[in-house]
Amino acid sequence: MTGTDVVVAPVTVNKPTTGYVQWGAIFAGAIIATAISTILTVFGSALGLSLVSADFSRSSSGTALAIALALWTLWVTVSASMAGGYIAGRMTQPVLDSTADERKVRDGAHGLVVWATGTLLVVFLTTSSLFGAARTAANGIASAGSGVVSLVSSQADQMGLALDNVTRASGQAPVTAEERDQASRIFVNALANGRLEQGDRDYLASRLAARANISEQDAQKRIDDAYAKLNQAKETAKQAAEKARKIAILAAFLTAAGLLVSGAAAWWAAGMGGQHRDEEMTRNPLV
Repeated sequence: MTGTDVVVAPVTVNKPTTGYVQWGAIFAGAIIATAISTILTVFGSALGLSLVSADFSRSSSGTALAIALALWTLWVTVSASMAGGYIAGRMTQPVLDSTADERKVRDGAHGLVVWATGTLLVVFLTTSSLFGAARTAANGIASAGSGVVSLVSSQADQMGLALDNVTRASGQAPVTAEERDQASRIFVNALANGRLEQGDRDYLASRLAARANISEQDAQKRIDDAYAKLNQAKETAKQAAEKARKIAILAAFLTAAGLLVSGAAAWWAAGMGGQHRDEEMTRNPLV
């Protein structure tokens, strides 16, 4: 080796001192998001219960309650996800020699993992005892309103009322339980087929005329009126089921949309937290 030789030191590459995915920051953000979601959900349950009453005339309309529930749920999920994402982004240690774009993507990814973890925790907690207070309050309202609900005609036993009208007897021989069950089966079969067979109608009319000591024409009219009321109740039930189906579909779409929006909010908030971390910004929470 001559005097003019230059010794080149080996190139050292900075190794990341932390893993690419930092689960400590993720779990911290997820716990914060879950806590915020839990508190706001219980608080929202209290507000919702204040809008309903056992007396239906004093309760808010179903449409207003549905809109309020959708807006509150969206606000809760987005706020909790943003808070959790920001905490994770702020707590995540940047990888050495990473570019600004790489740090931004990594912080956003951490925010998404916070959102996913927090969502799973919330789903778990909704079935646990932490939400027992809200469920107990809701059950209390339902129990208090049971006496009023039982008086509503839409909740009455329509088949029982029809049988009472048809089998009401003023003669000497009362209607037996077997005859009442037979009339019930005839009406059920007629509702399933969409029409009351003439033979069944004549049979019920003859039995009713003998038991109630009325003419067969009056008996047939009583049977026709009872069948018409049952048909009306059947149509009302079908409309209610169809309305419930549409509400369930709308709720599913709104839930999915809310989750997507909250995921995007978590990504954005985590990037903002990482930006504040890189800029070494200090925030006074009291300002």
